[in-house]
Amino acid sequence: MRYLLRPLSSDQMHVLYEWKLNEPNQDLYTCRPVGELPTEHEFMESLEKKIAREILQIYVIAAARAISEPLGRITLFDFNRRNHSAEVGYYIPAKFRSQGIGLAMMRLLLDRVFGQGNDLNKIYATTSSNNEASIKLLERKGFKIDGRLREHYWIRGNRYDQLHYSMLRSDWEK
Repeated sequence: MRYLLRPLSSDQMHVLYEWKLNEPNQDLYTCRPVGELPTEHEFMESLEKKIAREILQIYVIAAARAISEPLGRITLFDFNRRNHSAEVGYYIPAKFRSQGIGLAMMRLLLDRVFGQGNDLNKIYATTSSNNEASIKLLERKGFKIDGRLREHYWIRGNRYDQLHYSMLRSDWEK
């Protein structure tokens, strides 16, 4: 199947909210603290402000049909202009997992980031050592492991390491 990666539109923000609202295992799929979900209005307002301030770029992947629903999202954040780097995060709802969408989404993002003459030199990601799907995605796309913070996460009473991965522009160009 052919996919397209597009910047998140304001009429798609509710989809991201629904994904968060309906994900029963959100604490397993994020390295960030999980708190109460704000109202949909607050959520959308916060996203709009971050996007407008250019501290967040959110893209959605969809099948390359005229009208298709978003199948996942990939986000660039923590932009460091001095070091020419940004962090990447991604999410695919359960009903779309294990279909190659994550690989396609990451490929499209890397092509966009490194193939369009911007000044980013490094994209990095962190994941928990128990998130096998994320580890597999990063390694299959050529990300290299940079380090490990031992027992950095406490998830449901279990301790996991935080893994740091990165892709350099020179890695992508190979």
